[in-house]
Amino acid sequence: MRKTLCILLAVTLLGTTACSADISLNTEQKEAGTNAGAETGTEAETEQGEKSGSSDAKILDGRWLNSDIIGNVTEDTPAELKDDFALYVNKEWDLNAELPDGFASITSLGECELTIQDRMKKLLTDDSLTGHDAQLVHKLYALVTDWDYRDSLGVEPAKPYMEAIENISDLNTLYSYMCSEDNLMQFFPFTANVDSDEDDQTVYILYIDPQGLTLSPETEYKERTERGDILYTEAEQHSVYMLQRLGYEQEEAERMFENAMAYEAMLAERILEAEEADNETDHFTLRELVSLSKGFPIEEMLSSLGYSGDLTICMNRPLYFEKLKEVFTEENVPLIRDWFAAKTATEMADLLDKETSQGIARINAGLAGVETEAKEENLALYTVAGNLPIPMDNLYIRAYCSEEQKEEILQIVEEFKVYYREMLEKDVDWLSEETKEKAIEKLDCMRVNAVYPDTLEDWSGLDFAGPEEGGSLLEARKAIERFRVKKEAEKLKTSADPYAWNQMMLPASSVNAAYTPYNNSINIQAGILNGVIYNEDMSYEQKLGGIGMVIGHEISHAFDTNGAEYDKDGEKKNWWTDADRAAFEERVAKLITWYDGFVPAEGVTYSGDRVKTEAIADMTSMKCLLYIARQTEGFDYDAFFRQYAKLWRDQSTPENVREILLMDAHPAHYLRINATLAQFEDFDDFYGIKEGDGMYLPPEDRVAVW
Repeated sequence: MRKTLCILLAVTLLGTTACSADISLNTEQKEAGTNAGAETGTEAETEQGEKSGSSDAKILDGRWLNSDIIGNVTEDTPAELKDDFALYVNKEWDLNAELPDGFASITSLGECELTIQDRMKKLLTDDSLTGHDAQLVHKLYALVTDWDYRDSLGVEPAKPYMEAIENISDLNTLYSYMCSEDNLMQFFPFTANVDSDEDDQTVYILYIDPQGLTLSPETEYKERTERGDILYTEAEQHSVYMLQRLGYEQEEAERMFENAMAYEAMLAERILEAEEADNETDHFTLRELVSLSKGFPIEEMLSSLGYSGDLTICMNRPLYFEKLKEVFTEENVPLIRDWFAAKTATEMADLLDKETSQGIARINAGLAGVETEAKEENLALYTVAGNLPIPMDNLYIRAYCSEEQKEEILQIVEEFKVYYREMLEKDVDWLSEETKEKAIEKLDCMRVNAVYPDTLEDWSGLDFAGPEEGGSLLEARKAIERFRVKKEAEKLKTSADPYAWNQMMLPASSVNAAYTPYNNSINIQAGILNGVIYNEDMSYEQKLGGIGMVIGHEISHAFDTNGAEYDKDGEKKNWWTDADRAAFEERVAKLITWYDGFVPAEGVTYSGDRVKTEAIADMTSMKCLLYIARQTEGFDYDAFFRQYAKLWRDQSTPENVREILLMDAHPAHYLRINATLAQFEDFDDFYGIKEGDGMYLPPEDRVAVW
């Protein structure tokens, strides 16, 4: 299936540990990077560890301290500009940064998120707000915050749904359950969503993928790595706790979770088989899909979601659906039944009484290595915004966004594109004129969505019962999910606008920005326009080091290893000469090898392949920014470089850092600073950095792809 977004930001801008609903925190997770040629266990490493005053504060890769980890930076830690620019700029902030209650990390982006959260919390209680969006938000907020009412209901709202699962005894009752209202969260062994057709972007079609599994990638079910262990432990603790809250004994709950994972392992095997198959086409009619599925009632399941009739369905792993009947057998019914029980119970975690909510909060705090639990007001916001993302976003836009702000950001982006075009024309000497012309054409055709969408999405058809009407949070969640799926299905009856702002995917209130390859657009959301990233009083150089870097990063995703596969119209089409593509891949391979050499935490094997697209975007944006700087008379390089370093400052618990190093697609924050700046002669020249300095990288070892 097509990759929809290349996201700028890290997995969770604020590492909250106490909610399952996500407000605007983006969930594309971090991966870690490494440094070629740097040995571990060297004398320099040991000496630096001793100087730092912390046994954990070691420069494991022989170059830079991972200053992202709380406790690695002490008053005695050396912070020399020429050796470790990230630490030099941010040391004082590192020493004084405090984690908000219930959070595992604080970053500059996280500080922006705190501002957005404060604004949104005001909206939750502002009785002067009118309209259907406000009514929905305030009604759900009342359900969330009336703990006396929630406690009076206890776990009773969950019992009918769990009893329906317990009554599954064979394949017939399993299939009946899956297609009924008893399937609370509408779980299926696949995901379905509506989007424009890659072959004709004015037409909506249905995209179907195998269901997302607890462990990722699917190979974790064959041989678990540390990444898999982390995911498994998190899921196990959540599921076992919730099953016990709903009346199961601990031993039974543990067995049910093991059965659930056994079922997922069977699905993972079929997913891997399907990935290896050579599929000629990924477009099917509903009749073809039904025939392919060999008796698995996929038509009835799609119909229960509102998808029926003359459907065009896109799949890139049809073999998976052909093999589902191998999993859905009478013998496997107990495993599948326990999966539904464990999965449904976990999804109820923030929808029941206070004791349940607090228990999950304690588990999450322990997993993330934090001593304090999230504040109740934050949990309320996460639940409301997580369940009502569009109404909440609409309220934010009306309260805090302006046409003037939109026009300013559009102007900045257009100016940036002019410089980016010049850079491609004059400062990329390894690309042929033929491919360079195509790259410039793609840049010129790039669409810009700035601050907020011109047309806000309408959820006026949604309603649910509040506390005064005898409603429950669980039933409200069910009504919301049914409404959302129905809206998705209704798109199939309309024409698609491939350039429309997808507010569900890209809420304006999110502290985020993104490049979308299938419509060749960059998206700069309102939430990111605060803090050290952007404010009106910044100097020109500071704005370049903040929002300029963000904009350049997103433009650069059009030319990373993913974006390079899509043309100016967002079609997956080769626009490279063979020689240029080979040269591009050779440069990418060098970058991967360099990052593979870093050891950002003891025992962590860093993956250059995982972080390559984000590293390419960082370095390419920096190249363009420096191209602008060289053409700007009296440019303040020091202010610019410092602002860039502030952009990626980070203090996180060791547990949180370890998890994101294993999972996130972005380089670790200290590497986003140092590994990026070390690529550029402008940085060396301005600060007089020479061979022997920690920030020095010989020109022949530099890995910037563009």
